[in-house]
Amino acid sequence: MTSPADLSHAVLIRVAEFLRTLAPDQLAALADGTAALTVAGASAPAASAPQPPPARRTRSTAAKAPTVVDTERIRADLAAIDDRVAAGRYLDDLGLKVAELRTLAAELGVALPSRATKATIGKSIVQATVGRRLTSAVLSRPATGG
Repeated sequence: MTSPADLSHAVLIRVAEFLRTLAPDQLAALADGTAALTVAGASAPAASAPQPPPARRTRSTAAKAPTVVDTERIRADLAAIDDRVAAGRYLDDLGLKVAELRTLAAELGVALPSRATKATIGKSIVQATVGRRLTSAVLSRPATGG
């Protein structure tokens, strides 16, 4: 079972990611209390304006320009995470494609096998950014007891 602290940490990361997508006027409205965030369950959408149906995917929308990976932001976010599982979830939540993950890994200095899968790339990034730091912290602790 995941502890409440771990769950809170994961939720705060998701909220922070969402807040980064808001326009300045929306953030100001949240800050001054004229707007509010609402929690909606996956099975019960929030009572709000009806959402238009998703646009049909056509050949022109399928060939979108590749997403620009904000390596420094991701590096900083991963540095703030003290759990390998949460870091993996964070990377998954970014929704990056294999090519984007490869670019991120290269920019973070993470070596990858040439045939690495999306899962392998994600695990390698987590190990290089979070795992090594956590392992180092454990190994550098003074011995206790005796």
